[in-house]
Amino acid sequence: MRFQSKPSPLSPPQNLKGNPMPLNTLIRQTHRWLSVVFTAGVVGYMIVMTRGQPPGWVGLFALVPLILLLVTGLYMFVLPYVRGRGRRTEG
Repeated sequence: MRFQSKPSPLSPPQNLKGNPMPLNTLIRQTHRWLSVVFTAGVVGYMIVMTRGQPPGWVGLFALVPLILLLVTGLYMFVLPYVRGRGRRTEG
């Protein structure tokens, strides 16, 4: 019987099979989970607003994931253009 050692905290993230995940896959999964967190933050903010004017820091629960969504979304938007520069063929 073989025992698998735990990966160190500095090792790259791994998928369910134990293989290292490419950076593109990691960013796509992060973007998906950030959208879930953002949606929950907006719903939570709406619930808090039903009880009156909420404090300003409550809005940060939706704003922080939104900023991170912008960064990951821009990365995924620009990626095909950066990758496609060297692959153009004339014809």
